[in-house]
Amino acid sequence: MTSQFARVLAPITIKGVTIPNRVVRTAHGTNIGQGRISDDLIAYHLARARSGVGLSIIEAASVHWTDTGTLRLHDESCIEDAARLMDAVRPTGMRVFAQLGHLGHEGVPMRAGERPWSASEVPSLTNGSPSHAMTIAEIDEVIGCFAQAARWMVEGGVDGIEVHAAHGYLLQGFLSATTNRRNDRYGGSFEGRLRLSVEVLAAVRAAVGPDVVVGVRTGAEADDAGMLAEDCADVVAALSDTGLVDYVNVTYGSCRAAHKIIGAMHERVGYELPTSEVVTKATALPTIVTGRFRTLAEADEVIRTGIADLVGMTRAHIADPDLVAKTRAGRAHEVRPCIACNQGCVGGLSLGRMACAVNADVGFERVHDGAYERVTTPRQVLVVGAGPAGLEAARVAALRGHRVVLCEADTTLGGNLRWSRRFPHRDAIGEIVDWLAAELDRLGVEVRCTTPVDDVLVASMAPDVLIVATGAERARPAGAWSSIEIAALEAPPPGVADAVIVDRFGSYEVLGVAERLVYWGIDVTVVTPLPMLAMRALRELVVAPALERLAAGPGRFRARTGVDPGETVPAADLVVVIEPQHRPHGLTVSDGVEVHVVGDAHEPGHLWGAIRSGNAAGRAV
Repeated sequence: MTSQFARVLAPITIKGVTIPNRVVRTAHGTNIGQGRISDDLIAYHLARARSGVGLSIIEAASVHWTDTGTLRLHDESCIEDAARLMDAVRPTGMRVFAQLGHLGHEGVPMRAGERPWSASEVPSLTNGSPSHAMTIAEIDEVIGCFAQAARWMVEGGVDGIEVHAAHGYLLQGFLSATTNRRNDRYGGSFEGRLRLSVEVLAAVRAAVGPDVVVGVRTGAEADDAGMLAEDCADVVAALSDTGLVDYVNVTYGSCRAAHKIIGAMHERVGYELPTSEVVTKATALPTIVTGRFRTLAEADEVIRTGIADLVGMTRAHIADPDLVAKTRAGRAHEVRPCIACNQGCVGGLSLGRMACAVNADVGFERVHDGAYERVTTPRQVLVVGAGPAGLEAARVAALRGHRVVLCEADTTLGGNLRWSRRFPHRDAIGEIVDWLAAELDRLGVEVRCTTPVDDVLVASMAPDVLIVATGAERARPAGAWSSIEIAALEAPPPGVADAVIVDRFGSYEVLGVAERLVYWGIDVTVVTPLPMLAMRALRELVVAPALERLAAGPGRFRARTGVDPGETVPAADLVVVIEPQHRPHGLTVSDGVEVHVVGDAHEPGHLWGAIRSGNAAGRAV
């Protein structure tokens, strides 16, 4: 064991269950199995287990029909599903706990016309629908469902059960005086509001027996209206005294502050620790913390400080399932970085199924199995354009054994990400370019910068495959600036007091431009025909924190949505137009040459789509 990682790679035993190391993948919704533990979901977890992850807490699971959930433990079929998962991962040594929960007033009932169940009649913050205040009989019903789901999962072979009492969902909704307005035995005093959590844990313990690990997840709600870290510490201390809990998993944020649950790249590594430490100090039980940790070195340091015993590295393992194995082998530099863009994980889930912006294999591990095997007959591949799509296409093609040449007209690699990373709080988005460039060097790809590609060059190279990744045009009227020109500035343009941003695309780009200008003391107005500001970025949980920063900047910021500026650009000292457009590559290709058009050259969009299309092209050649 490398001494640098001695703490995080050391085993730990929780109630007779020995976990081989302190690396944890906390429960996260994927919807890969569309409610079931499917073959694809098993393959997703197995890929991480093979690398050496110590503990995985599988998908946050719904126990009752009033909460649809991305994993549903509503009938006995989950026993067989869990058994198949455990048969697959058990040989790797990774331990598996199952998290049980209920979204409360944020839930979506499976029966049409029903309202979500909650402690009191409070509206959902995500869809505005009013919730139903649960009756005593309904509370008993849900408690029984928690117990039944726990029994089923243990029968399926999982190593432990975790009860979700965080993020403002059902159990924390009962715990919080803000959302619990009851005047019966489940409300009022601290003991009354704690009662449901205690009864759920007691029912789970009775269902699984005294020897199965049972834990609880809790954490501050990240706003003054909800439960504070000190409130959660009181809950943990009380639950520890009951003897029903064997470990505590501490998180942060709530449905009122979702951007704190899964902090994007603007959050520093370990951003949750100040509140988590308040909670972990309230118990002698083993504890888990999270907070955008990406390396074993970072996790080891957390354990060294004594803040926690285990560390969650969930998104880090979405980005690279081989993180532990690579690091142990002295190849930490080869770990694909999680850039905390939230485009694929949170963003993909909101579209129906989790993915990853930097790892196109997520959710397709079974389908892509064997797709990276080396070919028996290498081909000559020419990739035109070194944005993320071109870089990924070149990487995958080279990984498969093809002879790859990458040509880029500019002096450096990265395409638009070279400029996106210069916006405030966005540097991490360029780390995937750094990693891809290093991988191309490792794989022996020939990279030619300052090399525009035309018909003459294509003809002279005579490739078997041409992959076009030339990006999209940045359309703008005369006199207007592009976002790239703003990003390239080292200082504010002279004589500019106010600026108008015309945004017809709706990505984070508009916020990046606005924030840079507002930081320079320039008053900014965004005009967009779209119904919401940066609506393409809403599911990434980055808009709300950006607006908070803009409101605090020296320049004034305002936005006018649903307004089509037409052909007339509003008057201002500076006008910036954001409107990427498809750009035909214009290359003449000889018969017999296989052509793939990827990234923004195919369709302007997110980093997620660019990487995915580049990956698909690399696998196809």
